[in-house]
Amino acid sequence: MMKTVKKISFSLFLLVSLAYLFVVISPRIFTGFYPFGIKAAVVMTGSMEPTININDFVILNRPKDIKVNDIVSYKDKDNKNEVLHRVVSINNDEIITKGDANNVTDEPINRNQITGVYIGKIKYLGKIISLINKPIVFATIITSLVIFMLIPSKEED
Repeated sequence: MMKTVKKISFSLFLLVSLAYLFVVISPRIFTGFYPFGIKAAVVMTGSMEPTININDFVILNRPKDIKVNDIVSYKDKDNKNEVLHRVVSINNDEIITKGDANNVTDEPINRNQITGVYIGKIKYLGKIISLINKPIVFATIITSLVIFMLIPSKEED
């Protein structure tokens, strides 16, 4: 029984650690880094509702052929936040986007500002990831899993 708990704890430890690296750490460190050809993000605003909601976990592809009606992510004018909005017009390298829930279009962006193209979502997974992203929660989960892995077990004959 204890061996099974240890195996499960170790597996969860690896899973949580890899997910944390993939979703939380890699986008902050490696701009333009697409492990497995994709990158992911958690939606923080309702500007794309009802298509994409707050706390949805979105999956993005490398930006390639951008077309009108594609949903794209791009760095805002301060280069601090990523915005996820729909392309409403393209004029050479100038692209106009708009959130589905917004009444007005965004300021024009350049094609090279686009960081990803939306390919799908997992509803509400972002809520769990946002919770794990809190340092105290992440530390508690990892510490608990390590403790379970280190508990001595009786070897059965």
